Amino acid sequence: MFDKELLRRKVALVIGGSSESGPTVCSTLSAYGADIAVTYKSNRRGAERTAEGAHANGSRTAIFQFDLGKTESFADLVDKTVDSLGGLDILVNLGGPPPVYTDLRSIEKADFDLMMDTHFKGCFFLAREAANWMEKHEGGLIVNISATSSMKYSHSAYGLAKACVNDMSRFLAFAYAPKVRVLSIIPGMIDIEEVTAELRETRAEASPLKRIVTPEEIGLLVVAAASPAFRSVTGETLISDGGFWLLHP
Repeated sequence: MFDKELLRRKVALVIGGSSESGPTVCSTLSAYGADIAVTYKSNRRGAERTAEGAHANGSRTAIFQFDLGKTESFADLVDKTVDSLGGLDILVNLGGPPPVYTDLRSIEKADFDLMMDTHFKGCFFLAREAANWMEKHEGGLIVNISATSSMKYSHSAYGLAKACVNDMSRFLAFAYAPKVRVLSIIPGMIDIEEVTAELRETRAEASPLKRIVTPEEIGLLVVAAASPAFRSVTGETLISDGGFWLLHP
């Protein structure tokens, strides 16, 4: 689909690359030449498997333990990535704890803070650290992975946090232009084993394209965003959900 050397000598830092769609996103980026820094919170073995897969594609790799809720470690993560792999060209903000959908009338402060501190504030401050480094060097690309919950007002603090991510990407795109581009990707239901086959089939059938997005396609969207085709695109949000949102806003 793209030149296999497209991302050669580029360094991609993927947050949450140890599980769910993360390993495939990392594998897809490495298949186009990117060197991969992958983070994990507790699943180190998953991160090691992800790194092994990227290494098999010929990529250099690095693994870092990282918690989106601990902002004091963000600058250190950027520094360690640069020290290990020689730079930072692409940041993929993919990680975060499981969603909390408790009604806003009754949600506990701890749950609200968890959603906002990780899915929004953590995403923001890490993106800022990465953008600060990129701006001083050769520039780069930041891709924030949002969710269709950002457009569903019944999805409580998780949806609110992801809605903040969508707008945050536009603010950061303005702040760090022209050297750093910032985009959001909103995947619908993702075709991963953690979601039951029945639910995946039902969602696909309810979508105009009769399919849901795969982790590889999310990775390919990042590859496309890093390609010359997207050189003039920043601050935009891409929805990749088989068209489900068209019928179920």
